[in-house]
Amino acid sequence: MGKSYQRGWISTRGKKWYGFFRMAVVDAVSAKEKTKKVTVILGRKSQMSKREAQELLQREMTKVTGQNQSGKAVNDSSVDFGWFVRNRYYPLKEATWKEQTAKVKKMIIQRDLIDYFDVVPLENFDKFTLQIHLNNLAKTRSKDRVLQIRAYIRDIFAEVVDQDFLSKDPARKIKVPAQLRETDTTTLSWEELRLALSKLPLRDGIILELEMTNALRPGELFALRWKCFNHAESTMRLIETVYKGKIRPWEKKKIVHIPKELSDDLWLLKQEASDSSPEGFIFPNADGGFMTLTITASGHCINWRGTCNCLNSLSK
Repeated sequence: MGKSYQRGWISTRGKKWYGFFRMAVVDAVSAKEKTKKVTVILGRKSQMSKREAQELLQREMTKVTGQNQSGKAVNDSSVDFGWFVRNRYYPLKEATWKEQTAKVKKMIIQRDLIDYFDVVPLENFDKFTLQIHLNNLAKTRSKDRVLQIRAYIRDIFAEVVDQDFLSKDPARKIKVPAQLRETDTTTLSWEELRLALSKLPLRDGIILELEMTNALRPGELFALRWKCFNHAESTMRLIETVYKGKIRPWEKKKIVHIPKELSDDLWLLKQEASDSSPEGFIFPNADGGFMTLTITASGHCINWRGTCNCLNSLSK
């Protein structure tokens, strides 16, 4: 957010005072910073003087921008929750979060906290408000998700106090709700697993079997090329990985052994492949390139950005 070296201006319309100021925002399409004019209804002329209207405008500007008229950040309890998280909490945490981890954490915080409390001033929070919110989340979220949100709430408000925006921590004593939805731990029997695999196309079944028998990460799976596969020795060489949408050399080059039956299935897949050259990807996307990962808005599920339907097939 840009700095605001301004006092704004006020004018009258009918019987009311109106305040105006400019604020820097980031355009969602171009990702470039632009300036927009903000209009605030301050109140009736009969209830305040021009000076009082100007002072009220200054307070409203501080709430929205988190800055005073000199452009300095104001440690004021009237600052909104969303502004504090985006401008004071994230910058501190991003130094220790890995890029992919940061995306997941931010999506969870956005969905379960900012979407509810974005424009709520910090001074409006108390133990009761936060505890009721956590209790409500427990009705629709899993046990692990509720525990995660409680940790985020406590961490965020610890920073609020540490940075002198509040003198007392409203989240310090919030408790984990007694009634929590247990995490689904359903597992398939061997018979159910074999039946599920038998319903999958050859390629999707191979992907799942490689994942289950060799514990390969998605980034390792989708970087595999036919030159990595040795049918005679039933082995696979890991030499690359998909990372941040790019192929990069895998420093931990290693050879993994795969079951003979799985090796035979890979050989059959190679005969059907549109590109079975050494450089061709074993599990290509629709364009013949490599598949990548994307995280859903829930912050939990990982989908393949390509043409793999194995997870959808298993869920039917």
